[in-house]
Amino acid sequence: MYLFATAIVAGTVGLSSCSNDEDVVGGGEASGVAQKVTLGVYVNGVGKKASQADVNLGGRVADISNVLIVPVAGGQYQVPISFGEITGGVKQSKVVETSLQTTVNEFLVYGNVPTDVTNAGNGAFGGFDYSVEAANPDKTNFETHGITEDVCGPLALVYGADAKKFSTSMDATTENFWNGANWTGEQSSIASTTHGIKITGVKYQVGVMASKIFENTKYVQGDVPFTGGEALTAENWNEQICKNMKLTGIFVEGQNSTINDKLEWSKPTWLLDTPVDGVEIATRNDEAWEGNVSKIKTEEVEGTGVKVDGADFYTVVAPDGADGIVVSFQFQNNTGRTLTLDDGNTVASGAYAYYSVKLNKKESKDIFAAATTTVLNARITDWGKGSVVPPTTTDVVIGVEFDVEWAAGLSYDFEI
Repeated sequence: MYLFATAIVAGTVGLSSCSNDEDVVGGGEASGVAQKVTLGVYVNGVGKKASQADVNLGGRVADISNVLIVPVAGGQYQVPISFGEITGGVKQSKVVETSLQTTVNEFLVYGNVPTDVTNAGNGAFGGFDYSVEAANPDKTNFETHGITEDVCGPLALVYGADAKKFSTSMDATTENFWNGANWTGEQSSIASTTHGIKITGVKYQVGVMASKIFENTKYVQGDVPFTGGEALTAENWNEQICKNMKLTGIFVEGQNSTINDKLEWSKPTWLLDTPVDGVEIATRNDEAWEGNVSKIKTEEVEGTGVKVDGADFYTVVAPDGADGIVVSFQFQNNTGRTLTLDDGNTVASGAYAYYSVKLNKKESKDIFAAATTTVLNARITDWGKGSVVPPTTTDVVIGVEFDVEWAAGLSYDFEI
């Protein structure tokens, strides 16, 4: 389902005077007749923008901020039309009047891209590159082991569409636009007789990875990876060890961190979804790693699409067509003991260990896709199987499940 639709409805003024040409060009081409139009933005039915804490998977509804439509005439960006915020959860349209060249043959639509990036209202649209950066709380450890790449945080819930095809109407008005106007689809141009333009396909330009990690490690006499402190037994293993291995974050290898005005992705880096400098990242469940006894629950809810409950993290990810994406769960060793890993490296109390899986494509379906939820369940069976930094490759591939419904994406189950 589309997240919101935009509409351009010709007003009753008809063709405008020549002075309107000066109003809309703003550095673009001055060809074509400008006509006065009414533009509207519509949030379709049940709200599609939830708080980032639930990443639109069944949580409370919030606003879609900084909604922009940028008309494009012959490849030249025109002055962006700003709609401010659009409230989710209710059917509504919000309209403004402006002048539009008949040479406009493309519309760029954005939501949730920060105003200071898009600079709406400052003349002709200049495009943008929007990226997210985050400090790395384990940076010294990374550098010690030769990993010097920048680290970004999860992106915002960015919406967008590059509409080169749209529906047009010769009888649309603000009153009958959504119900009663006659429409012709798959158009690539407008004319002086065009009274309405309907743009669909404005959707998330990001995906979501809903992930959950379990633990069923056991005390094995003579094969305990922790040293120091009181003696460990089968009876105190959970209380002394498992409850003190704290799930603090997720690293995703090779995630694109920047999106531009044409909705193209670039600048791959590590993505980190974890509290940074004492600030909680919203996609982390406050009860992550506490009392996990069941897998992530995924279901179809009429009118809202896929709903995913019970994840430890709802990480906003960039679409990625790569195969073999490594995801690493970051744990802080708070046991008061030294953890010796199977590879011989040690993790002091207070330091981090990483438990990793590799997500592979299956049947040509991308691991991360726009407007799609990827479900990852992982189970730790041995605390010794960690690493001191997230690896760039791993052979741990145990199980893959598919949900072929749109927006459901891939499901993965692993043991580590």
